[in-house]
Amino acid sequence: MTPMDTDRIPTEPTTDGEPPDVTSLTPGPSQAEPSTATGRGRRTGIIGALVGLVLVATFSAGIGVGGLIVSAASGSTATTPDPASVPIAAAPTEFGLIKEAWDTIHQQYVARSELDDRALIYGAIDGMTQAVGDTGHTDFMTPQERKDRNDALSGSYVGIGVRIDATDAGLPRIVGVFKDSPAEAAGLNVNDVIVDVDGTSTVGKAIDDVATLVRGEAGSTVAITVRADGTGPERAYQIIRADVPIQPVSWTIVPGSRTALIRLDQFSKGAADDIVEALDAARGGGADRLVLDLRGNPGGYVNEAVGIASQFLKTGVVYVERDAQGKETTNDVSPGGVATDLPLVVIVDRNTASSSEIVSGALQDAGRATIVGETTYGTGTVLGEFDLSDGSALRIGTVEWLTPDGRRIWHEGIAPDVTVALPDGTEPIVPDDVRGMTPAQVAAMTDPQLARALDLVSKEQVARN
Repeated sequence: MTPMDTDRIPTEPTTDGEPPDVTSLTPGPSQAEPSTATGRGRRTGIIGALVGLVLVATFSAGIGVGGLIVSAASGSTATTPDPASVPIAAAPTEFGLIKEAWDTIHQQYVARSELDDRALIYGAIDGMTQAVGDTGHTDFMTPQERKDRNDALSGSYVGIGVRIDATDAGLPRIVGVFKDSPAEAAGLNVNDVIVDVDGTSTVGKAIDDVATLVRGEAGSTVAITVRADGTGPERAYQIIRADVPIQPVSWTIVPGSRTALIRLDQFSKGAADDIVEALDAARGGGADRLVLDLRGNPGGYVNEAVGIASQFLKTGVVYVERDAQGKETTNDVSPGGVATDLPLVVIVDRNTASSSEIVSGALQDAGRATIVGETTYGTGTVLGEFDLSDGSALRIGTVEWLTPDGRRIWHEGIAPDVTVALPDGTEPIVPDDVRGMTPAQVAAMTDPQLARALDLVSKEQVARN
């Protein structure tokens, strides 16, 4: 996934992880969003599109790690470089090419009177950031995109409550429906393919653009037409948008076992506290082993990543920052973790990015958890956010991060200890699904990654006893 929370994502995405990890939910992995103001189709990120927001990358002013922004509360000493101190390498004649292109378009384009100068400027800046080659991280955000990202990681957003990703045919498919959301109340389901939004066909549209169509003011109505699996009969809905609370953590005790399955969708504000609450409840319910599901997680605030990793580690380092001069700064485990003694397996996939990679890498290097699944996305730069005069901003990778053992995550990702692929067309089974299963259904589940994780954590518990 980099599925987008069309309401919530961009998942998301998207988002190499992005803001907070911020910057994460930027397409973690390749997260990038389209501009709502210019309609340009921008890269899609690991998150999916929150139809009400782009989870994929939310930020506040500051430095973002792996798509994440380091909040002031995190105590990070990282600072945003003074733009005035950075030399400009391009010669005047090279900059002149931009003006030549601008003038030629305005003089020769057949419909030059209809040109939107703001759209041209945003498109040019966006093109420059893409040419840098730091896919999913260094990028450009319009004022609206900045707002959407901040909203996404704040714990709520306005939308209908679904997460979307692209099908092989490029159409938007619903890969998640938020509990107690307008979408759930209307009857939208996972694997429904969105055919049109307010009469606008979704064929050929980027996921971020679809998310933009679905978003809107709370209390307003959006018309959505879907087909089950993309082939069923069309179903039309009139759905009233609302403030949808984002619940990043869900969990359950797996029927027939003492294993707690905990899923973290993003590292939004308060995620570490939510994880602690889930762990305390799980232990109180008799759980003596844990499976942490980080699949499709695009990242989020880096201080939340430190807080979450610290629940499973007694001491040590969570991640290391290395700047352009090679200076390294360690970020240590916070004491007082509530689950440092329980067997732990972590599930990851190709869309696990940013802060998720910080956590999985820290647990792997410490020998604290077995990592199951597929190699993660490979987000790995700290993002400095530079304000532009109209409220837009550039996010530029200024620092990269490493695992405690010094492994580079950027473009490489975290390789699992046990490789298990999820077959095409198979959706991950989440805690809400497991909660209603019988032990026999759990044993016959169609999610091979989760099945292997449950088997491994049970064997580890037996070995400890």
